[in-house]
Amino acid sequence: MAKLRFSEDECDDALPVKVVLARERRMAYRFRIGGAGQPGMSSDEERDSSCSSEGSDDDTDDSADESVEIVDDEHGQEIVEPVRDPGQGTSSGSEANRDASVSVTLTDPEVLDCSICLEPLSVPVFQCENGHIACSSCCTKLSNRCPSCSWPIGYNRCRAIEKVLESVKVSCQNTAYGCKETVSYSKKHDHEVTCNYVPCSCPHSNCNFLGSSKQLARHFRSKHLNSVIHFQYNSIFPVHLEFNAVDKFCILEEAKEGSLFIVSSSIQQLGHAVTVCRIGPRSSKGGHAFNLAAWKGDRSIMLQSFTENIREVVDLPSLSTGFLLVPNAFLGSSGQLKLELCIRGNNARPAKKIKLK
Repeated sequence: MAKLRFSEDECDDALPVKVVLARERRMAYRFRIGGAGQPGMSSDEERDSSCSSEGSDDDTDDSADESVEIVDDEHGQEIVEPVRDPGQGTSSGSEANRDASVSVTLTDPEVLDCSICLEPLSVPVFQCENGHIACSSCCTKLSNRCPSCSWPIGYNRCRAIEKVLESVKVSCQNTAYGCKETVSYSKKHDHEVTCNYVPCSCPHSNCNFLGSSKQLARHFRSKHLNSVIHFQYNSIFPVHLEFNAVDKFCILEEAKEGSLFIVSSSIQQLGHAVTVCRIGPRSSKGGHAFNLAAWKGDRSIMLQSFTENIREVVDLPSLSTGFLLVPNAFLGSSGQLKLELCIRGNNARPAKKIKLK
C-alpha cells in the first residue's frame, strides 16, 4: 500500500484520491481530489461535502476506521498505514508459516519426471516456447529442440518447476525394507541406487525371499545354512564349480558378517569365464578385493580384482568388468573346476603377490 501524506491546509488543492484518516476518536475524513472532480460542484462544495461526511462515516463505516492508522515517519510527518487485524498474525508469524512444511500427495508422481528419458527431473530444467519441459541432459542430446513441438528450447529455464523440485521431499521406495531416509525428488534416483536397504533376492534355488542385505543374511542363516561355503576374510579356501550341475555358480557366506558372495562361470569360446561378486546394494564404495586362482598340476592362472555388487543372480556382471578365463584343459574328468579364492575385508587391497596353493 502506498503511503500518502496530507495536511489540513492542503485539502483545497489536493488531487483526486480517496484517503481515510483515523483519529484518536475514530473519526474519518475522506478527501476527494482529482482531476475534474464531480460535475457541477465547485471546490468549496467538494470540501464541504467531504468534511460533512465526517459524522456519517463514523456511524456507518467503522470498518474503515479500523483499516488504517496515522503514524509518524522518520521525518516526524503523519502517514497513513493499514491497521493489521490481530487474527492475521504478525510478520514473524508469516515467516513461521513459510518455514512450516506441508504434506502433499502426488496422484501422478511421473509428473515430475522428464517426458523424454523418463528419469526424475533435476535442476536445471529447460522449457521450449510452448512450455514443454525437459532435463538438461535431454536438451543437449536433442540439440536444444523440443521433441513435442519442434520449437527451440534454448536456455529458457522453468523456474517454477525448479522451485518445486528443490522443495519436494520424498521417502525412499525401500521404506518397507527398513530405509527411513527422505530426500529431495531430484536426488531420489541416486539415493535408491546406492541405498543400503535395496531389496536383494535369495540366490538359493526355488526360494522367493526378498529383503535388504541384512535381512537376507539372517534369512540365509536360518533357512539355507548347509547349502553354502563358509569362509573368513583374508583366508584362502577352495571353491569347486560343477559344470554338469543345473546352477553354474556356488554361494559363499562370510563367517562373521554373514555377507553373501557368488562365484559363477559361463562357457566361452576359449574356456570358462569365472567371476566373483557380492550380493548387496550398489554401494558407492569400492568392492572387496580378491585373489582367484585355477590350478592344473604345476600350472596356474590367477586374477586379482574387486567384487561388484548384485541384487540377484540374474544380475551377474558382464565380462567387461573383469573375469578369470580358465582353459578347458583345466577342467577335471568329471567336468569340475577347482579354484582357490581369498577375499579381503572392507578397504583392503589385493595382495601384489600371493601363493594360493
